Amino acid sequence: MSIPPSSSANTPAPKIDRGCAQIYLGDAVALLPALPAHSVDSLVTDPPYGLAFNGQDWDDVTGFRESLTDIDTTDMSAAEVFEEWCRAWGAGAVHALKPGAHVAAFGGARTWHRMVRGLERAGLQIRDQVAWLHSTGMPKSTDISHAIDKHHGITRTDRVVQYSDAEGILGATRSVTEPGSPVTEDAKTWEGWGTALRPAFEPIIIARAPTIGSTVANVLEHGTGAIHVDAGRFGHGKWPTNVALDQSQADALDALTGSWDAESPTSSRFPIFRFAAKPSAEERPRAFGISHTTVKPLALMQWLIELLTPAGGRVLEPFAGSGATVEAAVRAGFQVVAVEREASYLPLIESRLDRIAPGWTT
Repeated sequence: MSIPPSSSANTPAPKIDRGCAQIYLGDAVALLPALPAHSVDSLVTDPPYGLAFNGQDWDDVTGFRESLTDIDTTDMSAAEVFEEWCRAWGAGAVHALKPGAHVAAFGGARTWHRMVRGLERAGLQIRDQVAWLHSTGMPKSTDISHAIDKHHGITRTDRVVQYSDAEGILGATRSVTEPGSPVTEDAKTWEGWGTALRPAFEPIIIARAPTIGSTVANVLEHGTGAIHVDAGRFGHGKWPTNVALDQSQADALDALTGSWDAESPTSSRFPIFRFAAKPSAEERPRAFGISHTTVKPLALMQWLIELLTPAGGRVLEPFAGSGATVEAAVRAGFQVVAVEREASYLPLIESRLDRIAPGWTT
């Protein structure tokens, strides 16, 4: 007999309820354990990476500590706090997921190992990872030569930095258009040195809630535990791979292998999803002057959802953001339960839902 969902008496009312989409406002660490147990069929999410993105608390140790109300993190490093935060939301996910339900969670190249450790400690089984290759990452590297000049108290008079006041969550941004000429001998020695590569891939961790018995027994009893291979096929029915490309990476691969004009280019071996560094209004909605900057392609999110979720199933998204996972799930015919901590992003999610079915009411 399958495990029935537990009582939802402790679950707060959703802030947005569109029938097939319920969006809760609050902290995922606190809210996930309040969801009915064993009530969702998959979890697909783009969570904070723990990289202090543009100084935002939701991606910084400050925000993670605020979520860990029952844990003393005083003596933990920032990396340890991030891992503990991943363990905490992972434990809530295990509570809400059906036995054998799959998880797909994006991670940052520098911190994904901490997320994996945290999710594994929460009880999830690490099954695989998908390498999402794209060409739009911006290097976050220190110019060692310039830093040395600054260390010696030297200002480069020919260095040009542009500042802009952008709308939305980024606020003021800066870009170096001309690094300037090294002044000190030390700076001249270290010209051309930095501290980081340009990011061009993001790992997507594929995990699974523990099964009850064998995979076959779990599939028959709970409807979860397997991946929908046929739903993830691409091209002419190719088996889904654990590498996915954006179009520019696909073009670069074909140019590198000399197969861009062949009937079967090298890139055709992998699924390809369009991605833009600055997503269009279609991919990045705006409401009341607010937009979200870390938006994943709808097609990629829908591919993951269809790959991991049984027909008619319910998808969980603990970090809804602008609602890309929400929109992808609804468009693909699934139910979705999502959590978002920032109230300012709820209108973005509503705008996505309005786009799918105008006239819906909350």
